[in-house]
Amino acid sequence: MSKSADEYFRDWEASTFGYGYGTGEPHTLLALKLFLAAIGRDDADHGYDYRQLEKAVSPTVAWLLINILAQFRVDIIEYGTSPRFGWLTKNGERLRGFVRGKSVDELIDICCAHDENYIHCDPDHCNCDEPCHNPFWST
Repeated sequence: MSKSADEYFRDWEASTFGYGYGTGEPHTLLALKLFLAAIGRDDADHGYDYRQLEKAVSPTVAWLLINILAQFRVDIIEYGTSPRFGWLTKNGERLRGFVRGKSVDELIDICCAHDENYIHCDPDHCNCDEPCHNPFWST
């Protein structure tokens, strides 16, 4: 069984944020889209400066997302000696590319779709017939 990019994103969002239940997704997905759009500096398209992120989504949201997305299990951003200045991992670059190509409404529709035949997977437990090859997770 292979999944579509939308289904992989749906699994990623559920395992990373997962408690929106149709009400939180408009807020978390908008914040994610704005956060990822603010990444990029003169010296690196995949690098970030916390001040740019704070301007894009507010200091509160920027630091919540930095803390969530830098977790080893999530592996979307990485940093050297300080999380104030970091960069997107390969998974993060793929995630940003996917999110850039969708509107917030499209992302909400993907995450909130109700399909009784859908098989949800997590990074540490795949429910498919084969190991998940989710491009947003570390393997």
